[in-house]
Amino acid sequence: MEEEKSSTKKSINPKDATICEATARMLEKAKKDGVETAFDRALNMKACPIGADSACCKHCAMGPCRLNSKDPYGKVGVCGATIDTIMARNFARMVAAGAACHNDHGMAMLDLFREVANGNNQDYKIKDVHKLEDVARSVGIEVEGRSTKEIALDLYKELERTYTQVEGEIPFAKRVPEKTLETWRKHGIVPRGAMREIMELMNRTHMGVDQHYENLTKQCSRTALADGWGGSMVATEICDILFGTPTPVSAEVNMGVLKENEVNIIVHGHEPNLFESMLVSVNEPSLVKAAKDAGAKGINLVGMCCSGAEMLSRHGIPHAGNFMSTEAILVTGAVDAMAVDIQCIKQGLVKVAECYNTYLF
Repeated sequence: MEEEKSSTKKSINPKDATICEATARMLEKAKKDGVETAFDRALNMKACPIGADSACCKHCAMGPCRLNSKDPYGKVGVCGATIDTIMARNFARMVAAGAACHNDHGMAMLDLFREVANGNNQDYKIKDVHKLEDVARSVGIEVEGRSTKEIALDLYKELERTYTQVEGEIPFAKRVPEKTLETWRKHGIVPRGAMREIMELMNRTHMGVDQHYENLTKQCSRTALADGWGGSMVATEICDILFGTPTPVSAEVNMGVLKENEVNIIVHGHEPNLFESMLVSVNEPSLVKAAKDAGAKGINLVGMCCSGAEMLSRHGIPHAGNFMSTEAILVTGAVDAMAVDIQCIKQGLVKVAECYNTYLF
């Protein structure tokens, strides 16, 4: 009887799982179809009580060490780390991972910008010269009487320091309000360079290195600022320069953007350069002919999650849903293909896509 009880999975109530009517309906269909989604896994995943309290340390081979948050100072790790140190290290590694993701995204956009500025990539161009000049001025680059290419190359070199610099302050620190910057300097948390801050934070979290939670948290702040005022800001500004600064648009959202008589292709991820190139090619005559030959009226290109939001804001491209509805929308059976690039891609998408014969690439 006990075996039978432990193997029985809980069943979600879609109305309790989401306020989105479309997602709720697809979760109901998934339940009938016997298809598992993140909502099912979350309901049936029993969280580790020690990990939930961040009282577990597995940063070295002497552990993993389990402490007790209900008696926080009754025990320490094998190396002697207190629960304060362990919790600070756990949080710090989350900050480092998040900052690494955003900075990697920013670096990818900066790499593309460099190739466009150099003339090595002819598939993209600088669409917003005014934004280019504004950003250049904000970091102290002279723009008067200079060509777009000269300004772009200088801006690339300046913004590259966001990642590679080991001393000084990251370029966009020049944009920080004076009183705020004064406070950051007072506490020693102005980022030097993203790679430096992330590397230092990871180093400090290792066994036998930084052991004071306040000092670890200070470096968390410096690393987080290297994200917001570093990679994230670089990505935002470069995307506007290359693809155009968004203006208010009217667009359709949610799963109703899928069309019954067209080939529905969803682009989901984080980097708009993939989506921008697909938008250019979606009306290519040979592709439209192939869709029509297959019995469709045409190709319906829609977005999801972060890159989808960028395309909505710039081009009015329909947006089919957020991160938590990426599996649910496949349950419609109406998605012919889903393209993904980096970040926010659930591994569970593969299995759901297989269940509904959706091509995932």
